[in-house]
Amino acid sequence: MYRLARTGRLDERPATSNKISWDWVVKQGPRVHWQRKARWVDDGNILTSSGVSAGIDMALSLVARLHGRDLALVSARNMEYVWHEDPADDPFA
Repeated sequence: MYRLARTGRLDERPATSNKISWDWVVKQGPRVHWQRKARWVDDGNILTSSGVSAGIDMALSLVARLHGRDLALVSARNMEYVWHEDPADDPFA
């Protein structure tokens, strides 16, 4: 995430990142609207996640947006993954 923040592509946009390295990451993009309490942030054409499992949740939310919730649920079930559908449900924030 820090590399994307450094490019300026996230300037003035909401984003999130891993909470373990939060303090360091937010310094890499001071003009980013960082959202600490978020598993992922969907800002239209840019999606960011706060970690690996949050990234799976984010990807499933994109599948749901593009192809419907039913396909996202089937995909999660086929991966034997419990999808956390709420991007604000971030126990690590």
